[in-house]
Amino acid sequence: MIEESDLLRFVEGECSPAEAAAIQAWIAAAPARRELLDELRAVWRLTGDVTRPWDVGAARSRLLRARRGGPPPGAPTLQLHAQATDRPLPRRWRTATVWPARIAAAVALLVAGAALWSHRSPPAPPREYATAPGQRAALTLPDGSRVLLSVGTRLLVPRDYGGVVRSVELEGEAYFVVRHDPARPFLVRTAHGTTEDLGTEFDVRAYREERSLQVVVAAGRVALRGKAAADSVLMLRPRERGVIESSGSATITTRVSLQHYLAWTRGTLRFDDAPLSSVLGQLERWYDLDIQLADPSLAAERLTISFTTESADEAVTALAKVLGVRFTRADRAVRLVPVHSRQ
Repeated sequence: MIEESDLLRFVEGECSPAEAAAIQAWIAAAPARRELLDELRAVWRLTGDVTRPWDVGAARSRLLRARRGGPPPGAPTLQLHAQATDRPLPRRWRTATVWPARIAAAVALLVAGAALWSHRSPPAPPREYATAPGQRAALTLPDGSRVLLSVGTRLLVPRDYGGVVRSVELEGEAYFVVRHDPARPFLVRTAHGTTEDLGTEFDVRAYREERSLQVVVAAGRVALRGKAAADSVLMLRPRERGVIESSGSATITTRVSLQHYLAWTRGTLRFDDAPLSSVLGQLERWYDLDIQLADPSLAAERLTISFTTESADEAVTALAKVLGVRFTRADRAVRLVPVHSRQ
């Protein structure tokens, strides 16, 4: 009989070879057992430390809470200079393959008496990919995982990507199709939390100015945790949306419309009862504009609208029509003005 404590020791690598073989055979006998193991591994990895002994009851509670609502570690500072493709993309993405160079750290061992000193060369800076406002880019990582970067997005890929942990850093929005490998977890780190792939396709949105992390799962499963070490782990399944606010609060929404949240991957912006600030923020990124409101009271408006045009003027014209205002434009600067205003 395999107990949860046996599984926890297995995850931590403390089983004997005979015990590990017995657990592997037990897991192989039922898919549900593999799911349990994946979830325990996710909790263990995303916790960020190893406390012994494990509190099995607390681990179970965290997993149960995760199914109802709850969040991964913060991300290092991003640097930038990269490549991107222009706005029209879909047609199954038009992929550009990214093969980071293999970097081996030089290690010199100096022995003085009984002391052993280890010296390593500074790690190579990560490879950086970025899209400007109005641009998107498709990448294929060395393990075959694919990434579609949305507008105004930055992605950092370590030079040694593909080791024990496959970890990338994101600011902006990206859609991931991950080549799942249980032995090498795939992590997306953002300013407000971390997303771990458990064999899936998912969208991560974490623009700095929005001060939140949003993950929408298209297929498979995802483990999600907030920035604080004490945050519980959320388990997201297909058509579930998890959001972690900068305050640390977390929510899960079930049965969301993938067509709505993933429309941007097909070149369309869709909003459903969205605050005007959210609409304007996306239009600014998508069409490389700076949009101002002549009447601050417009900020309280909520909109249901979609944009499929590649023309900035057409997009702003559609927005102005829905709001019942007129607009002026000078290069990137757009001003929305009430119809009867003299401004």
